[in-house]
Amino acid sequence: MTLQIATDVDGVATSSALARGGTWLASVFLGATFVIAALFIPVTGRFEIAVGLAGLVVTGFGVIAALRSTGFARAIVFTVVACAGLYVFAFISASVSVSEAGSTPSSDYVLLSMPEFAVLVVGIAARSLVRSLTLGTLALVLGPGGVQLAAWQAGMPLAADIPVLASYLALSLSVSALWIGRRDAARGTALMSGAALAEERDVAVARFSARATSWLHDTVLADLRALATAPPGELDDTTRQALDRDLANLADVSLVLDAPGLSGSASRALAKVPALVGVVRDAEQQGLELIVTGDVEALNQLGSAVTRSLERAIAECLSNVIRHSGVREAEIAVMSSPPEVSVMVSDSGSGFDVNETGDHAVGLRMVVVDSLAEIGGSVQIWSRPGAGTAVFMTVPVSA
Repeated sequence: MTLQIATDVDGVATSSALARGGTWLASVFLGATFVIAALFIPVTGRFEIAVGLAGLVVTGFGVIAALRSTGFARAIVFTVVACAGLYVFAFISASVSVSEAGSTPSSDYVLLSMPEFAVLVVGIAARSLVRSLTLGTLALVLGPGGVQLAAWQAGMPLAADIPVLASYLALSLSVSALWIGRRDAARGTALMSGAALAEERDVAVARFSARATSWLHDTVLADLRALATAPPGELDDTTRQALDRDLANLADVSLVLDAPGLSGSASRALAKVPALVGVVRDAEQQGLELIVTGDVEALNQLGSAVTRSLERAIAECLSNVIRHSGVREAEIAVMSSPPEVSVMVSDSGSGFDVNETGDHAVGLRMVVVDSLAEIGGSVQIWSRPGAGTAVFMTVPVSA
């Protein structure tokens, strides 16, 4: 590809960064709550507060696990676990507050609000807007909702926690804005990728035209010159055989395509690169025409585990081209940037919506993204219906 676009359209890096940020935010709120609540044990002599602290630990575990979960169902389970721990803490805290002498605080006091803020962040790292809002709303209903229930059961005066409700609204708006921006970025990169593919086709046509012109100059014009300079009468055997050979060659376009710089078979050009030759040969046998460019011998530096994962990923990409793109041509470009090697598989076919759940989209994520993530690699997918697909994979030289 002439044009390469480095952007996190698929949201992998963004979700990971949001998960780290949410973890730190939740840890600060829960840690502060834990310390303050623990100080009440020697002051009040109420050792059941330790049970509430255990519930607070469960809340922290559930929030962090939900933020780092790749599966939506598991994120829901961990969110429920976090809210259950918060309920235990709220019930113990409210019971102690009501039974102690002096004025009783209402259900919106700070010791209960801080862990509620922590629970609300469980959905910010989800990989779709619907999942993010669903987890956030579930956390609001079960978290602050559970706190209100616990306060009511303990006899504590109830009060709407306005800061918590405002935080939920702010998080929902922020996540929505993030996903709208990501969708616009996906559209823009798809357009730019389509322009790059069009540029590559124009370059290939120009290269073929130049090579064909040069080849015709070296054959047809040379033969015409030989005829013009030949003496009158019957042509000699050498000249006649040369003309017959050139006329036969004119009907064979492969002589132009197989000129120096191009190969009739990509797998033959990769004899020294075992990491690619197998998957490329399999794709060619299924009718796919491949162009392999770049520093292909850099693949020989990869470790065995990295090589196996990369082979599976490339094979899945080429399989998607054959089954879903509607075209029979693709390009594999290899780039070396120690200590990493990058491979881009691209086509100019039908493309797809990167956020859809079709078989080819799911296959790319499960086989390509997940298998490379296991060995420390990363994947960026650029595609749009009608604009082709490009999958950019980066792997470390050794896992």
